Amino acid sequence: MLAVRIEAVVTDLDGTVVRSDFSISPATLDALDLVRSAGIAFVIATARTPQGLEHFQELAMRTSIAVCCSGAIGWRSPEKAMAWMEELTPVAIQRVVDIAIGEDAGVASFDGSLWRMTEEYWRLSPTQPHGPTRVVVDSSVLAETPCCTMAVRHRNGDLQHIAKLVAAEADSAALSHVGRSTVLDVTAQGVDKGTGTCRALQTLGLNPAAAISFGDMPNDLAMFRVTGRSYSVGQSDDAVMRAATEVLPSVDDDGFAQKIAELAAADWNIEGSDPVVISAP
Repeated sequence: MLAVRIEAVVTDLDGTVVRSDFSISPATLDALDLVRSAGIAFVIATARTPQGLEHFQELAMRTSIAVCCSGAIGWRSPEKAMAWMEELTPVAIQRVVDIAIGEDAGVASFDGSLWRMTEEYWRLSPTQPHGPTRVVVDSSVLAETPCCTMAVRHRNGDLQHIAKLVAAEADSAALSHVGRSTVLDVTAQGVDKGTGTCRALQTLGLNPAAAISFGDMPNDLAMFRVTGRSYSVGQSDDAVMRAATEVLPSVDDDGFAQKIAELAAADWNIEGSDPVVISAP
């Protein structure tokens, strides 16, 4: 295969470059400076909102474009402006609320500026850099309010059953984590980190086959599928490790930074692959 020079580095945040205590290592920031000095685009793909991303200014200021809310929002940090936003249908919103309430789970929704959540979600939501304003509302209000992403938490942490119920009708539902908490993120049908990554790279005029991606949770699998190479940071999820080109040390051991240094030493070349074609919504 011919060598392809990397044009973009795409990475998840929590558990990949942000540690469970919400800190970012000096080695990670040095690695991102290597990326920038090489003229390579840096794209963040996260379940976090734009406001949640902006909490991490050291990352936001280095970002070419961000895929937020698991693909539902495109965010330009330099301009503090949305590039796109995809909303769930009213039927999908009602169904996710019904499933969550039926399973005694907490549920929340985000409309681009405000998180609305049930009391149970508020109780289960840990202290963390949330970014947007949060308000507690009745589930009936949540079900009637337009939004671009939803989130579900359960007191025992087991969301696999709920994920299957949500995904059974083609909504995008995948597990992520914030700090030490597992969250089920739900976006509109056909919207995920893969479509968001392709949309971001298209905006930058870059080929996904010349991009590499880093992640650690099931919501990163769609991103892995559309990039030339993918890296599992740590060993947090079996499916992610199986799908990745390579499994790296954990975020606490600076797996991302180590791989970036290795790629820089190789003059940013990877083996070529056929371009991935995926239609953004």
